[in-house]
Amino acid sequence: MQKFIIWLDILRLHNRGKGRMAIQQRYQRVLKFFVLLNFAILTISACGISSYRELEAVSNNCRIIAHAMGDTCVPLNPQRVVVWGGTELDPVLALGVKPIAGTPNVLTYVKEKLPSEQWQGIEDISNPQGPNLERLLKLKPDLILGHKSRIEQVYPQLSKIAPTVLDGADDWKSTLRLFAEALGKTDKAQQVMDTYDARIKRFKAEMSNQLPFTISAIEVRADAFVLSTKDSFAMSVIQEAGLSLPPALTQYTWRTWTLSKERLYELESDALFLRSWGEVGKEQYKAQSQLEKLKTDPLWMQLQVVQQNKVYEVGDYFQGAGPITANFVLDDLFKHLITTQS
Repeated sequence: MQKFIIWLDILRLHNRGKGRMAIQQRYQRVLKFFVLLNFAILTISACGISSYRELEAVSNNCRIIAHAMGDTCVPLNPQRVVVWGGTELDPVLALGVKPIAGTPNVLTYVKEKLPSEQWQGIEDISNPQGPNLERLLKLKPDLILGHKSRIEQVYPQLSKIAPTVLDGADDWKSTLRLFAEALGKTDKAQQVMDTYDARIKRFKAEMSNQLPFTISAIEVRADAFVLSTKDSFAMSVIQEAGLSLPPALTQYTWRTWTLSKERLYELESDALFLRSWGEVGKEQYKAQSQLEKLKTDPLWMQLQVVQQNKVYEVGDYFQGAGPITANFVLDDLFKHLITTQS
């Protein structure tokens, strides 16, 4: 703009000399060009294209997605999607998209409850160091989805293989919205959330005569008792459904989630959800053995919630995150706390 102003000043000086009329006409043409240029920019902005990157996206037949690592131009209709992470696979499957590859083996709590055709054939590209980049390159994906906390360190490599969108939120609903935007499935995401919200509303209505009602949940591992704290995924669903934690457990967060055997009394509540967890193999066996041992422990057996047979065993989907597992948690609420099944 500064150069343009200087150039106009030069034109004015020349206007004082010979050829005043010709230079004046040239000056008017330049001025008219810049007026039209400004009008074009304003028109484009009014149509919703507010940046040069968005202009580039339109020309490249893709759309800009803002995510945890910046802005990425993704295909309008991705066909070869890779999803890294079990909890990240949940919302993608809920949107009706079957990825070509990812980490399906970590999603055991979903695979046990979903029809096999929804997850069979998803190639496992995991290794101890993270995604198998060599194999991923051969698969030629057109979109990679994941979470910043898992694969931030290899984002530069992933983004060279295919457009890569990483979520950075701890809220499963935000993850669903971001992935739906990247996949062009926002209408489907709204349907998923409408169904979930309707189930929440129905549960609250059927549970209203029992409120207030407290829930505690504990996961037995080989070497620890782990609480489902107020900021955990499962408890966020349970609290959204109108239930609450017993007062003694409200002090715990995901940073302080272990409970000593001597403090089992803090689990006292109207109902208790119990599960075991361990890596497939020896750890899983040890966790299950620890669970059976707990059931005969005097400190456990003296809990009123145990004596009243209000302890219900649930699956490891309690540690998941996403619309599919959220509905699994709701299934347990209807099954154990409401007489009619959802």
